[in-house]
Amino acid sequence: MRTCRKDFPGVDRQTSDRLALDVRTDEEMMVGALAELRRTAPVSLEAIGYLLGSDPAQVSRYLKGSCSISLTNYVRIARALGYRCKIIFEEADNSTLKLNPLEELKITTHQVHHRR
Repeated sequence: MRTCRKDFPGVDRQTSDRLALDVRTDEEMMVGALAELRRTAPVSLEAIGYLLGSDPAQVSRYLKGSCSISLTNYVRIARALGYRCKIIFEEADNSTLKLNPLEELKITTHQVHHRR
């Protein structure tokens, strides 16, 4: 599974790795759900590819999770299979993290220096 961005540069390496793992897990669950819908729905990869304007081989890679895909394309594949996508945000279990990464975030003002 490849995501567009694999890390969270604003936190320490351990926290970044944990958050990235959580994102990959969520994405794998979404790909798995779409692949299961594809197995139960009588829709060919060619038909899905036609509706998306993609090659059937690319759709296959999307459903295997072997290439990056946008959330929009996940939703489009679900619609091509005859389903609507509903996203539910649940509070994450942060007990493995020492703290909430945004809790102690301090952003300093950015100063622009003009050089001539």
